[in-house]
Amino acid sequence: MGPFYVNADGTTLYENVFAWNRYANVLYLESPIGTGFSYSKKNVFYSDANDDQTLSQNYKALTDFFTNVQPQYKDRPFFIGAESYGGITAPMLADKIIQGINDGSFPNKNFQGMSIGNGYMDIPLIENTLVLWSEYHGRFSLDEWAAIKKDCCANGDVDNCDFYQHFKSATQLDFSPDDTACGKHFSSIIGKEVDPSLDPYNFYQDCYGGSAITYFDKKPRRRMQTQPSTAAVADPKNNPFARYPLGGNTADFINRDSTDNQFGYPCLQENYVTQYFNNEDNQKAWNIDSSFKKANRTFADCNDALYNKYKVKYTNQDTQFASIIKNNMNPNFTILVYNGDIDTVCNYLGDSKFIDKVYKAFQATKPKTAPTVSSRDRWIYRTMTAGWVQSYQLSNVKIDVLTVKGAGHLVPLSRPGPVYQMITNFMQHSPSYSETNMEVTPTPNPLLSTTTKGAAGGIFTYISCFATLFVISIFTYINAL
Repeated sequence: MGPFYVNADGTTLYENVFAWNRYANVLYLESPIGTGFSYSKKNVFYSDANDDQTLSQNYKALTDFFTNVQPQYKDRPFFIGAESYGGITAPMLADKIIQGINDGSFPNKNFQGMSIGNGYMDIPLIENTLVLWSEYHGRFSLDEWAAIKKDCCANGDVDNCDFYQHFKSATQLDFSPDDTACGKHFSSIIGKEVDPSLDPYNFYQDCYGGSAITYFDKKPRRRMQTQPSTAAVADPKNNPFARYPLGGNTADFINRDSTDNQFGYPCLQENYVTQYFNNEDNQKAWNIDSSFKKANRTFADCNDALYNKYKVKYTNQDTQFASIIKNNMNPNFTILVYNGDIDTVCNYLGDSKFIDKVYKAFQATKPKTAPTVSSRDRWIYRTMTAGWVQSYQLSNVKIDVLTVKGAGHLVPLSRPGPVYQMITNFMQHSPSYSETNMEVTPTPNPLLSTTTKGAAGGIFTYISCFATLFVISIFTYINAL
């Protein structure tokens, strides 16, 4: 979602033409302290964290940003967003901000909404629906499914069966099946026996370990699912083949090393990013304090010590969503819950069921204005179905539940174009996620020279104009228009 990707050399960058900062200023908060380049100078290896502490850190950081760091933004519309475990921390932060706005203690009153991508909002629901998702994606045989119904569900009602009670966890982050007749059915989808070749973050992503990835010096081939009309093909923005010579050799555009259209980049990008951010010159350009380096700390995509000790307090966000709906005074407040539909870590079905639970809980309060639910309809990106969306109106809060077709856990990485359109429409409060009030086929800027330190420094300066820090878990984007 940021302005650049790191090349395979771990040194140079190329432009993300679908960067979210094309529409808004983006502030990235690495949270909790201990992730990425976020650390305590008193204890560089600090690794104790919990949900309440993370909320306090995020709220204080955002308050300081609007009050002291960039006070010129304090009256601009802003949204907060998060991904994955941010499905817990973002609603907590949104609830706290709304309380601060209502009592006058938060400096920016123009809070417009919250987005959550593949959120961990209800842990029991996420784990329960993983079983259903797995069956519907061919991971159980018919005989196994019949046995699961028999051993796990008293009345055979798998949609409401409590599989979660048969999942063991000391952390609420990693799970394994118990030794009951029911639990033994799930060794193939959770725990140590899961096939290591399956990417839990993207079920259809293949990363061929040990093979040399072949990179062609050409743009990846894009595949049309259906034959477009002649009129559609005539418009270059609707014709993915228009960028290639019609007489070209199709074999030149085939990626034989992965099932994605990014030449295996998602398989290897963590290595590139880690190398890039552990470069001493880059750390200086990003103003990383020297104490980080002196303590022999290195940048990593995950702080294992922090992860292993993290204390999960809130296994669902029922209370926080109820409080947001009750206390929000902004009639245009929107919550976007979006999911890549092939993620098994935080699957779309669990998040959909959670929002349905929020809706039913609000309905049970018998509000003066009855809640409404729209039909579930497809949304379009460049004439193609990009996913499906359904909207709930609960008092002053609109909740959009949206899927991104073919995307994994890291949705902006899997489907950058559709997600850029999605997030822009969200921030514009557009009536439809199919609106194209943005360039859907942007042209990359010419690459800057990377032969001198001066040129590389220019790239870093460009980054620092748009993003304060690299995103790890939760971010805030501030409308610049």
